[in-house]
Amino acid sequence: MATDRAFLKRLENPVVGIHDQYLALKKYCPGKVEILDNDKTVQWEGTLQPTPVSREYQVVIRYTLSHPPVCVVKSPDLTALAEGEKIPHIYQNQTGIRGTHLCLFLPVIKQKNKVSEWQPTMFLADTILPWASMWLLYFEFWLASGKWDGGGVEHDENDGSER
Repeated sequence: MATDRAFLKRLENPVVGIHDQYLALKKYCPGKVEILDNDKTVQWEGTLQPTPVSREYQVVIRYTLSHPPVCVVKSPDLTALAEGEKIPHIYQNQTGIRGTHLCLFLPVIKQKNKVSEWQPTMFLADTILPWASMWLLYFEFWLASGKWDGGGVEHDENDGSER
């Protein structure tokens, strides 16, 4: 009997379940962590401050099984801070969470055969939270200089609308 390569790959890198995501966030990320939607969603809400001299940002990260995680900055209002400039690397916010929906990683882009940089085998505490903090640091640099140094792939605000 031949063993399916995809099956072996899943054994090597198992999907991190909602309860394990919850435990890692609770242990390593100060803030409020809860499980929602009949154990299908984990949500973290807390404060990120990229550097000791940075402002504090109220952030929500929500992850539902079979969907990429979303990260929304609730406050301060990033659009107001940008003073009319178009903020790079954000999505049109269709998350149901008030604030600015950040683009932290390359999503699946079916038309271009691009695979997501974030995978369900990864912990949010090791990826999305630090990525959000880095995004906010680059945002602060962008506010000061007008130049986005955070890298990334240019995209339309609607590219992440399926998230």
